[in-house]
Amino acid sequence: MKLSAHELAKALALPQDTLERWVRQGRIPVRKSGSTFSFSYAALKSWTAKHNVNFDLSSPQEGQGASQQGVSLVEALEAGGVVYDLEGVDPSDILENASHNVPGLDEAERAELFVRLEERERMASTGVGRGVALPHPRTPLEACQTPAIVTCFLKHPVEFGAVDDEPVRILFLILSPDVRTHLQLLSKISYCVREPSFLSFLGKVPQVPELIEKVAKFEARL
Repeated sequence: MKLSAHELAKALALPQDTLERWVRQGRIPVRKSGSTFSFSYAALKSWTAKHNVNFDLSSPQEGQGASQQGVSLVEALEAGGVVYDLEGVDPSDILENASHNVPGLDEAERAELFVRLEERERMASTGVGRGVALPHPRTPLEACQTPAIVTCFLKHPVEFGAVDDEPVRILFLILSPDVRTHLQLLSKISYCVREPSFLSFLGKVPQVPELIEKVAKFEARL
């Protein structure tokens, strides 16, 4: 079976950079064939089950169009809010403190979220490069019924094991009620953080209205 890097990354709920790194390292039963990735569906399904990685081919095969527009990135960012000067000296500190800033959860739910975030991080760093990380639970958290992205500007850069070894300065903590919503949000925020102009904008640590306005412009391009 063959899929583009973008399609396969979406099906695995992984940043594309992480997928490509795993393929280069031989950590996943996938081979690169020109501009596409080839794999045995059965072998990849078995591997994902063994490693507790999501694998859903429905979204890539359905294409983009209306389904991609079904989840608003702007609304998710507004629901999650923005945290400035987030404290922490390592990824565990950062993820715990970020969990405590998720609106609408009680203490037990925030503690569970932190555990789930650490589990996901142990699989592979969610640091996607250029000072950005996109942490998220490995599977949807029952308490998170509304899509939300918590934007965190770190007080100090933190080594995160990112794909480019650059310390992380900004987190977008992604929370979704289901896998399909997660894939859509991950695709949209990944598009934004791949753009140099957006990264430069984030480097200025914008206030909430500026951030929302900028993201709305980027989302309109999708």
